[in-house]
Amino acid sequence: MLDPVLRSAFVQLDLDRGSQNFVENSINYPYSAWWCWFRGSLTRYTSRYTADGILNMGKMHVLSTSQWRRILRLAVDKKDCGSLLDVGAGDGAVTQAASSLFSSITATESSFALSWRLWWKGFTAVQTGDIRRASLCKGKYDVVSCLNVLDRVDNPSRLIRDLKASTKPNGRIVLAVVMPFCPAVMTVGGSRPPKERLPIPGCCDGSKRNSWEECVNALVKLVLIPEGLEVVTLSRVPYMSHGDDRKSLYTLDDAILVLKPTAISSWDHRQPCANTSTCDQKLPV
Repeated sequence: MLDPVLRSAFVQLDLDRGSQNFVENSINYPYSAWWCWFRGSLTRYTSRYTADGILNMGKMHVLSTSQWRRILRLAVDKKDCGSLLDVGAGDGAVTQAASSLFSSITATESSFALSWRLWWKGFTAVQTGDIRRASLCKGKYDVVSCLNVLDRVDNPSRLIRDLKASTKPNGRIVLAVVMPFCPAVMTVGGSRPPKERLPIPGCCDGSKRNSWEECVNALVKLVLIPEGLEVVTLSRVPYMSHGDDRKSLYTLDDAILVLKPTAISSWDHRQPCANTSTCDQKLPV
C-alpha cells in the first residue's frame, strides 16, 4: 500500500490518444527478425543503445503531451514552461512529446549514435554520461527530466544530486523509474551490476519481491527525501517499447515522480545564479 502522503499526490493517467498511437504503430509495424538479428550482431561490438541509435530502433513511449501537462499541473493555455534538460534522452522520441511545452530543450546522451539522433531532431544535444562534468549542474533549468535512467547508471545517488543541482530553486524534476527496481549497466555484449545499489529492498536482490507500491515507498523515503527532494505528483504508467517478430509490444511498470527541491543540504554544491532574473519561477509551486 502506498504511503498516505504519496496517495494524496497520486495523479491518475489514462491511455490517451498519444499513447494509443504508439501501441497501434508497434502492433502494425513491428521490427522484423532480420533487423533484430542485425542489432544483435552489432551488440558484439558496441552497446545496445548505440546499436539502436545506428539502426534507428528501440522506440520508447513514456508520456504523451497531455500527460506531461497533467503531471506538471499546467493550464491548457500555457505554452511556454521555460527550459527543459532531458538527461539520458535516448533517440529523442520521448523528449518530443514534451517539446511543444518548452521554449528551449537540452538533451544528453552518452552514446554518439543517439546524440546524433537528438541533434537531427533539432534539440541542443550534449554527448555525455556525466552532466556535472559537462557543466550542466548550474541550477538554470525550469524542468529536468530523467526517464528510466536511474537503473542504468553506476552511481544513482550522484545522478540524483546532479539532477537537483541542475534545477532552478523553484523548478521541477521529472523522474521515471521502473518498479520493481532492477538496476543493470549496459555494456558491449550485455550488462553488469552497478557499482552502487540504492537501498530499495525486495527488488531483484534475491529476497522476497516487493510490490510496486512498496518499492515506490522505499525510493521516496530512503533515497529521495534524504537528498532534499519532495514529491509533488506521482503517477503509474506503462513504459512501452516497440515490438518485434517475437512480441508486438513490450511493457514495464513505471513510477513517474514530479519532484521539487527542498532545503539545500551540505552536499549541494550548486553554483548560485549570477543573474537573479534567471531564477524566476516558471512553474506553479
